[in-house]
Amino acid sequence: MRDARLTVTSMLLLCAAIAGAQDTLMHAVAEECAGLWQIASPAYLNPAVNQWRMDAGYTSVGGGYASRSDRRNPDPRGGDADHAWTLGAETYTKHRSSTLWGNASYTNGKTLSVVWNETADAPLLYPYLMADSIGGDLTREVYSFAGGYADHRGRWAWGAEIAYTALLQYRDTDPRPKNVTGRFSLSAGALYRIAGPYYAGLGVSVLKYKQNNDIDFKSEMGVDKIFHLTGLGTHYNRFAGDCLSTYYDGLRWDADLSLYPSDGRGVFAVCRFSRFTFDNILSDLNKLPLASVWENNFEARAGWLSGMEGRHFGGASAEVKVSRRHGTENIFGDAASGIYPIIASNEMFADNGVSVSATGRWGIRSGSVNRLWVELTPAWGHNTTAYVEPYSYRVLAAASLTASACGILSAGHGWMLSAILTAGTTHPYDCDLSLAAGDAEMAGLEAAERGAYAVASARSTSLGASVGALRTIAGRYAVSIGAGWAHRHHHGSMSRDNIDIKISFIF
Repeated sequence: MRDARLTVTSMLLLCAAIAGAQDTLMHAVAEECAGLWQIASPAYLNPAVNQWRMDAGYTSVGGGYASRSDRRNPDPRGGDADHAWTLGAETYTKHRSSTLWGNASYTNGKTLSVVWNETADAPLLYPYLMADSIGGDLTREVYSFAGGYADHRGRWAWGAEIAYTALLQYRDTDPRPKNVTGRFSLSAGALYRIAGPYYAGLGVSVLKYKQNNDIDFKSEMGVDKIFHLTGLGTHYNRFAGDCLSTYYDGLRWDADLSLYPSDGRGVFAVCRFSRFTFDNILSDLNKLPLASVWENNFEARAGWLSGMEGRHFGGASAEVKVSRRHGTENIFGDAASGIYPIIASNEMFADNGVSVSATGRWGIRSGSVNRLWVELTPAWGHNTTAYVEPYSYRVLAAASLTASACGILSAGHGWMLSAILTAGTTHPYDCDLSLAAGDAEMAGLEAAERGAYAVASARSTSLGASVGALRTIAGRYAVSIGAGWAHRHHHGSMSRDNIDIKISFIF
């Protein structure tokens, strides 16, 4: 963690050395907030395409606070409240034909009342988690940095990016988990201009993931029972109460094909395939391989962009996503010399889903800053989760509609104001849940699974608003402050409020 702090400090100093030009500062901030690049966002995961995300750049250094609070949340695995402070810097810089970007941040936060989950990054590693029925508050620290470079010459364009994120999560009362995670990724892409402004090419990336997940007890009155969960309210009964240390070793690789206009005008298309695998290993038992997971994801998005130069601007896209996630568990014989031999492996868990969505945006523009736009996004999704023995399953299907409107105004005397309003509704249908009967000590976990289903299968509505103000200083610098609020209500189950505040120094 000490090395991570030094890295963050170095990145902040680097960002502070990069200055933007006075005549492009407010334009760049407005473009980042309301640019059409958001409609084609999957394409920018390719570093070679990312150089055309904006036609101007800027750097910001600042901090913020974010909080989440739930009411009547029936699923305690994610806690009922969350708050965090963040300090960081980011830059997107143009120099002749080259583009440089980077970011660095430090986050310190706490999640309250977490029960039946003692593993960090639970959505990534589900269903193979460590858990107990006591739980408590979890403190976390996150250190992150990333940097990328892209350029183009002749008919070729290329780019590369490197990123690293480290997380420390812990609790100071029994049970005391200490989770240390690391994510290191490399991305690269190359494109070839096939006609006019259109480039086509390939992007690849690889991510290495690791987590040490340890639980300790200081009480002289004994320890609470630790479970190794396997999904939908089940657990690996043979090792219940044993093995307070686990290890996760994962690898993800991605490949994408992109067609994109470098001037941001015309049609675009991107297809992306990724495969993520990880092993869940019991460190206390000579690194016993308890389970393994593979997950395949396919995403395709295509659309049209008008460009941002005219008085009227807009864009539209359609997207489809398909995912398949399967877990295999090992069966062991009796230990000999402390080693458990693997006698069989069974695929026990499956989680498969598909979703379809479309986005349309239309806006008007005046000058280099003033913008007003509206956006509409209908979507549909279906997901099926199953566990083989004892047999359990969950089916979720829903249609949703989200609408948003944004306004950005140059108010004179160096001021720029912005506001965003969003509203949405989700209507689940044909949902079902069947859980196998468990023993009494797992009643709390079963209740959490039923609570999560109650939230996901309930009709919900959402409303959000955010406002911001920017003031230029000495012609070439600016200070911005923004605040946002979002509320989501799941009818008959729970409601959630999110608040965030951010202040930045921009140049």
